[in-house]
Amino acid sequence: MISYRMEPGSIHLVRLNTGEDLLEGITSFASDAGIEAAWLTYLGAVSRASLRYYDQDERVYRDFEVAEHLEVLSGVGNVSLLDDEPFVHTHAAFADAAGNAVGGHLNSGTTVWALEVRIQELLGPALVREPDDCTALSLWGGTLSK
Repeated sequence: MISYRMEPGSIHLVRLNTGEDLLEGITSFASDAGIEAAWLTYLGAVSRASLRYYDQDERVYRDFEVAEHLEVLSGVGNVSLLDDEPFVHTHAAFADAAGNAVGGHLNSGTTVWALEVRIQELLGPALVREPDDCTALSLWGGTLSK
């Protein structure tokens, strides 16, 4: 187990515009605001979702898309550093018009219809993502920045 102690920092409330890429919008905000560690949640609606599922046996992402209007039931994620840049890692659950749910790891290509984001900065050394041999993912490692 690896653990960190962080202190709560500023809370940013962000509204993404219709047509924006959800992942790119949050990443751009974090980068512009100099956020290196944060926890985030969001809700709203998208006109198209691009998601991923990590195949644990083959250690590869399986991409899939839902090309219809969806409600965001829950979006949660974090910001840390990957290659010295803010990296947004987020998962979301969506519902279609019939109430059927789908979700996964959010991928670039998810188009915002209306979205509100709460970003809670975490104060202290930034969390740094490092390659993890066991999972083949980039996870929070033992390294903290600064």
